[in-house]
Amino acid sequence: MRNNLSKSLDFTLAAEGGYQCSKADDGNWSGGRVGRGNLAGTKCGISAALMALVMGSVSAVNSSVMRKITVSQARSIATERFWQVMQCDSLPAGVDVMLFDFGFNSTPGRAVRQLQATVGVQFPDGTMGPDTLFKLVHAKPADIAPSISHDYAEQLQAWLGVSPDGHIGPRTLQAAVEQQAHDAMLIYALASRQEAAYRSFKNFPVFGDGWLNRLEERVSIAHQFLAAQDAPPAVA
Repeated sequence: MRNNLSKSLDFTLAAEGGYQCSKADDGNWSGGRVGRGNLAGTKCGISAALMALVMGSVSAVNSSVMRKITVSQARSIATERFWQVMQCDSLPAGVDVMLFDFGFNSTPGRAVRQLQATVGVQFPDGTMGPDTLFKLVHAKPADIAPSISHDYAEQLQAWLGVSPDGHIGPRTLQAAVEQQAHDAMLIYALASRQEAAYRSFKNFPVFGDGWLNRLEERVSIAHQFLAAQDAPPAVA
């Protein structure tokens, strides 16, 4: 949702941290691969490779350019290159930050393909188009359920007030329908797919704990957004 952009940026940029310049990180090289272009670093999650795209030049991006990136500039780039590309303004509260933060941390294409697979887009292409948005709105609990892992199914069941067993059966689906839990199910389905993606990455043994901690924080803020959306308006 549009109202969640600023808080989503706050969360993501805080998780990304400041300047770092590891030689072993592809994103720290302006050419997008170790040894290609300049070793320039990353700041606020804005990689040297992304900055080269923004500036239209691989050779112009160096450590000095990267160190001078301001928080305001990082927010602008993140909005244009991630939030807007994934059409997060059009997504339900909670789903927006789940997609945005993972897309920023991974790639927009991977994040969108996961959503497309969850809601039944026949040919996931990583592009957030009208068909994906239509499928997202009209996906039924029974359609979303297969994407939810055992552990996240237990969390969903606890949230619904159903005895948690990690299996989304008729009772859980009925509770989801009665409580209009479509968006909450999408949050848990995306969390399940994002966890699986992290565990598949070659650097998981090194960075996995941090990625999973960030995922849990992402789910938490998604629930905050969802609760704020569902809350009755304040009385003046």
